[in-house]
Amino acid sequence: MTRSKAPIAFLQEVIAAGGPETRQYETLHQVFEDITTAYRSGSLSGEELAVLQSGFCEEDGSMKTILGHSRSKPFGYAGDFLIIDKIYRQQVTADERFEKWDQFWHEQPACKAVRNRKSYFIRTIREMLKRKTPVRLLNVASGPARDLAEAYACIEPSLLQTVCVEADGHAINYAKELNERHAAQISFVHKNIFRFNTDEQFDMVWSAGLFDYFEDKVFIRLLQKFLGWTKPGGEVIIGNFGDHNPTRNYMELIGDWYLHHRSAEELTTMALEAGARREAITVRQEEEGVNLFLHVRA
Repeated sequence: MTRSKAPIAFLQEVIAAGGPETRQYETLHQVFEDITTAYRSGSLSGEELAVLQSGFCEEDGSMKTILGHSRSKPFGYAGDFLIIDKIYRQQVTADERFEKWDQFWHEQPACKAVRNRKSYFIRTIREMLKRKTPVRLLNVASGPARDLAEAYACIEPSLLQTVCVEADGHAINYAKELNERHAAQISFVHKNIFRFNTDEQFDMVWSAGLFDYFEDKVFIRLLQKFLGWTKPGGEVIIGNFGDHNPTRNYMELIGDWYLHHRSAEELTTMALEAGARREAITVRQEEEGVNLFLHVRA
């Protein structure tokens, strides 16, 4: 091994100790950066990496831990509805061998950004209801819809009518349970967004956890469709992880969770290519500065 030996030795010690202590978190961030560099340069082999990865979660590849869930992809894709809800709820495994890794995961900027994304959604809904009522919302890739349940809990429910489009039937069943109290205000469409179409127009089209899985051309094409579903004066809001994500190496190298990270400038450029007017485009962020939000007024 080359200079990556010291970081690997440190990581092996942390794994052997059952996970990191809070005081080691900052050092671990640098360790994951060093190991990622070593792996990409070829000085750390795939076999050596696999040995390291095996120390973070269950031997049987089950989903009791956040990393086990991320790596095993029980629903066939990264970032599924259940792992997002585990992050929302800061769920920690009951397996003492790995609980420190779950605690470490939940303290990562990316996980804080996901929880902030939920708060951002709720604030956005409440702000729109101050300007206009009632509101028609199209929620694309709605996932567990805990953000929706919490939004309805702090507004007058009759003022918000929501259509959720979701490709995963498991996610819809889960979301329906969470939102049972407001079933009259929420309808679910079980369909891939690329096969969905509607003649209806909405006051807001929201999609926070979908576009950072798409290549640029797909992003632009789908944004064009969203703008066509938005009422004049309405707004499309798209969440995308920004190009500053301190958790990226950990997510990719250890969690096998890859996203298309984009800057505010890149999001603006794609909105322009989708036909948006420059004065109609703004890019905002949640408190961590990790999750960006592209706002496009129709």
